[in-house]
Amino acid sequence: MSTQTQGPAHGGAKTQEPASDPARAQTPGAAPPAVPAQPRPAVALDGVPAEEGLALLAEHTGEAAGPDPAGLLSALSGFPAPERAGRGAPWARPLGRPLSAAEVAVRARAADKVHVLELLRAAGVAAPDPVVVPAEGRRPAAAYWRDGWTGAVLQRRAGGLAGRGTVPVGDARELAAALDAWPGEGLRLTRLVPGLSLTVSACVGGDRTVVSALAHRLVGLPELTPGWGTHCGDQLIGPGDLPGGRYARAREAAHAVGEVLRERGFRGAFGLDLLLDGDAVLAVKVEPGPRPVSALVQAAEHAAGLLPAPGLELLARLLPALPATRPSTAPVPHLSQLVVHASRPARLTKLPSPGRYRLGRPGPEPVGVCAPPEPADDEALWWPQAAPGPVAAGDELLLMRFGRRVCPLEPRPPLGPTARAWRDSAARALGGTA
Repeated sequence: MSTQTQGPAHGGAKTQEPASDPARAQTPGAAPPAVPAQPRPAVALDGVPAEEGLALLAEHTGEAAGPDPAGLLSALSGFPAPERAGRGAPWARPLGRPLSAAEVAVRARAADKVHVLELLRAAGVAAPDPVVVPAEGRRPAAAYWRDGWTGAVLQRRAGGLAGRGTVPVGDARELAAALDAWPGEGLRLTRLVPGLSLTVSACVGGDRTVVSALAHRLVGLPELTPGWGTHCGDQLIGPGDLPGGRYARAREAAHAVGEVLRERGFRGAFGLDLLLDGDAVLAVKVEPGPRPVSALVQAAEHAAGLLPAPGLELLARLLPALPATRPSTAPVPHLSQLVVHASRPARLTKLPSPGRYRLGRPGPEPVGVCAPPEPADDEALWWPQAAPGPVAAGDELLLMRFGRRVCPLEPRPPLGPTARAWRDSAARALGGTA
């Protein structure tokens, strides 16, 4: 319990401090004591001011001030359809320069979970004790298990596997069984880190890397997916959510990785997935291109008055150097999204339309389209991620976006009452396949 100095009881006169008290005494004519400098607000995200960025895009793409066929202005709304990994914004592809063979190679190596280890070492960003298991000539599983490990994660090296290439293993015996299931391919084994999962969005230009928003990455939530390593959603976070310098360290890690990518010829957007290990941030993977979290990131950029990520990526591909950027210390909106997956193999016969929904009985009530403003507390925006027909366990079915956080900021959090109600409502709308 804190203590404080008090005056005499019962309202008596306060004791006068002796003039000789060195803390109070002052030499006549001396300058008053210096006032401690106030700490600077922490930077939440960085970017190009929207007005300047749009003017540059108009100049370099021939866009007129009237109709907006390429979708540049509509991106400012913060309501783009959620992107899947590997797909760019439709308007960016025809306007940006084509990828060179060298850049295609850099992107492929960055997405490879084994090759990326060299990139992380070059950037000075730590990974959680990685061990590479070769495709051929493997030793017994115990040879790959490190002393002191209480668990580990085994991953296939290829990207784009939607979590199906990641499994937890508890000991060397479980590792042996997992290695037998994936013969003939290189694998990555890392220490199991039970800390908070994060993702940082950034963009590499010809002269520097610009780091945008951070999000809490929701992975392997059993109420949303049968896959332990499957992406289940994201929640935007700000500096106040990660005290002790961890937010800044996550931004620094993304900047360092971006600078190595830039030196190797990469241009455009990428994401860096991290894990908190105490006060340290450890890199898990690099994802070139737009990702499911990109729609939330664009909303944060829009709220800060910055050019949204697709526009910044296009500038990075059109210009030899990015224009001056502006750091934002404004609060980050507490937006979130959840992805509902198929719980088992089934045939999807029902599919809700994209739009704004409100919780109702017995099912969700459509109340509008996917357009501003952000959803109210009893609303969500829905985007179907599948088509009618057969689905496999773990396939994405529906993405739901919320105007607030719906899960606690903790590793693999349980769904709260609101998120669970929406999940149940989505399952009914999908005919029970979720």
